[in-house]
Amino acid sequence: MSPEGGKQFVLVDVQARKQTENGTVPKRPDYRIETGSASYSIDNVDVDSLNRPVNASLYQASGGFTTPEIGSTTRGWLVFEIPADASSGTLRVREMRTQDDEPVAWKLQFDDEKTITFAENIRFPAEAEVASTVDATVSIKNTGGRTGRYATEVTSDLLSKSRTLEYTIEAGESKEEEIELAVDGYHQGSAGLSVSSTNTSTMDIVAPEVELGDTWTGPQGVKYTVSDFELTQSPEFKGSYSTLKVADGQQIAVAKFTVTNPTTDQQDLPERWEEPLTIVSGDTTYPNIGGRSADDLQFTSPVDGTVYPRTATHFEVGAEVSGILPFYLPASVSRDDIEIRLSHENSGNSITSEGREARAIWTL
Repeated sequence: MSPEGGKQFVLVDVQARKQTENGTVPKRPDYRIETGSASYSIDNVDVDSLNRPVNASLYQASGGFTTPEIGSTTRGWLVFEIPADASSGTLRVREMRTQDDEPVAWKLQFDDEKTITFAENIRFPAEAEVASTVDATVSIKNTGGRTGRYATEVTSDLLSKSRTLEYTIEAGESKEEEIELAVDGYHQGSAGLSVSSTNTSTMDIVAPEVELGDTWTGPQGVKYTVSDFELTQSPEFKGSYSTLKVADGQQIAVAKFTVTNPTTDQQDLPERWEEPLTIVSGDTTYPNIGGRSADDLQFTSPVDGTVYPRTATHFEVGAEVSGILPFYLPASVSRDDIEIRLSHENSGNSITSEGREARAIWTL
């Protein structure tokens, strides 16, 4: 809960005790603060307790005692919302008077020594790569004049569940919390980290760039390598294949794709279309040639090797799948115009022009 613009909250700890048979215990609406010429009653707070800036119960959550006995006592915090520039006021109780028939009143001061305020700061990287780990720091400073209780939740797209921060912080002191976040899954676009509901920092998540021939390790520890890239208008195969033809104005690009599970866990290795390689040139994305038209192809030129399998359901530890992936490209596309992307279909985040987001990008 936050005060309206130009307002502040005032918290008052009150204890009331029934002294006589005819005495009553004030209800929460009976209390008011007067400051200047205005009078402020208690807002209807729909909770039973506070967790900041104090950790305690509210005064009489359900009104006065229904059958109060002599000696019955209630205690708790009253919460008033008054102008932020008010530095003093008077607490009064409706129809409560002294033995001299004077209104009961307590003088209050709202100076800095009695104020509890917290300043939040988030240090969050501006950018991170898919499958990396980043560190975020949340710092909370008590900028008021007395010890206060701070409690809030930290949430993030990169946290499986929210994280609660709870501190008792003395005036002028700070607390810091370091949070390690794994950029796993298929994120691309952005991720946020929020403290309470008002303070959010955002980080861009990008696909890492990898040089041709190098290996990229994905979020679950699976390793991906792209190598042996070539362009040709006259590929040669072992045996006779009539299903893969190079039309006028076309060429074929080929690249070797290797996927390895070096972890101690069983892992799905991608089939030809699950986490496909695509070639991107300018604003155009070219998928690899899939389906049965590429099944069992054995290249002899410009590379030597069997096409990457259409079905690759390998789960065992240490499994490896490797093969050639062919692409149809316009003959006008040169090697310098090309990057190769490992992508995954995911409509939940920012995605590429083909409805797939890049996980890693190999540059030639």
